[in-house]
Amino acid sequence: MEPITTPERRRADPHGVDPRWVDPHWVELDAVVTRAERIRREIARLHAERAVLCAEALDLVADRVDQRAAAGVEHRGSLGDDIPLREVVAELGAALRVGDQTVHGWLGSGSALVHHYPLTLRALRAGVIDERHAAAILDAAAAIEDDDLRAEYERRILEVAAVESAARVRVTARTIAGRLQRDLVDDRQRRAHERRRVRLYDIEDGLTRLVADLPAALARAAFERVSDLAAAVDDDGDGEHDGQHDSDRDERCLDERRADVLADLLIGGTPAAHPDLRAAGAAVQVTVPLLTLAGVDDEPAILSGHGPIDAETARRLAAAAPGWERVVQHPLTGEVLACDRYRPSAALRRLIDVRDEHCRWPGCRRSARRCDADHTVAYAKGGETAGSNLALFCRRHHRLKHASPWRVRQLGAGRLEFRSPTGRTYLNDAPPVVAFVPHDQITRDPEDPPPF
Repeated sequence: MEPITTPERRRADPHGVDPRWVDPHWVELDAVVTRAERIRREIARLHAERAVLCAEALDLVADRVDQRAAAGVEHRGSLGDDIPLREVVAELGAALRVGDQTVHGWLGSGSALVHHYPLTLRALRAGVIDERHAAAILDAAAAIEDDDLRAEYERRILEVAAVESAARVRVTARTIAGRLQRDLVDDRQRRAHERRRVRLYDIEDGLTRLVADLPAALARAAFERVSDLAAAVDDDGDGEHDGQHDSDRDERCLDERRADVLADLLIGGTPAAHPDLRAAGAAVQVTVPLLTLAGVDDEPAILSGHGPIDAETARRLAAAAPGWERVVQHPLTGEVLACDRYRPSAALRRLIDVRDEHCRWPGCRRSARRCDADHTVAYAKGGETAGSNLALFCRRHHRLKHASPWRVRQLGAGRLEFRSPTGRTYLNDAPPVVAFVPHDQITRDPEDPPPF
């Protein structure tokens, strides 16, 4: 059968393979994805236009404040004359049928994009990123006031945002911002910890949501333990029950088991339905610079899946850890070169866990501890069992890779290239590489001598 030519497929191919045709089996999917890409770009462009409009609205507010002051209009209150702002917000909210808080958020982000992050605005307008990427970029850098640091931060995070999902960008953005301006981590975490609390929300008949705002390391440790206990009653932890008899199956999905285990632990102190799981512990991955660990420096540590945490918390976690892993990074790129541990164990798997942190499939965030180490080039076909030929995939995506035409290629330094059945390519960087900031670009007190 001859390949079917599709006029919209004219992308360059790094492999030298002609991309102008699609296997007939994938023509319909290719058309759907092409339309989805076009719609996404248009939505992003409109969000950029809204950002510009909101910045203009704030300029209008400033003009009206000046006009009222020139006319001698008196105002009361410590916040000054906020009547023009209220007028603009009320009018926009009524016209767009949204609340004041929503309008305030649009005005703030629009002004920040126009006046402080022009490259991010340009990427949004071009459809390279979407509104969620832009929000993650702005949120992580809210406290950066130095123009040079802001420009460096924007340049670095946009390199990531162009190829990563918004969820991954949010983690990496916090890491880059924290390493460029260290005081952000301590100050923001101190203020955030003061807001820790537990809340209840009635969401539907018979269900109430229990929400706990906790320090990131504690929350992730708690979630990991609950997940381990919940997964332990399933055969492979991914919600599938291969080979089990119907009478032996636990019909609850993983989320349901997590909820039941959490209730058991909070109310009774043990997972009552599965007493043999009581000894299970929790684990989190924290990467701590050696000088920070020694107390010589305060460079933020990185909590896997979250971003930077303060040095003091990292030192406390390290002191209580049953074992440490030493990670050797390239001094310029931050690429993980080697990983070992004082106690003998499966060092190569630990290296991959440290490098990848989670499933490497585009958009997936399943933690390294629940992933398989997959040979990019199959071992049966001569692929080496080495870091340059291994990547982490959750069980679901591991099976998809082997059962479908998806292809993966290692490009070096932990970077993966995914090729879909429709011929599209997606790049995916290992988290430590994309989050790395050279030490000489980290801000420090000029009066503080180097730690050596």
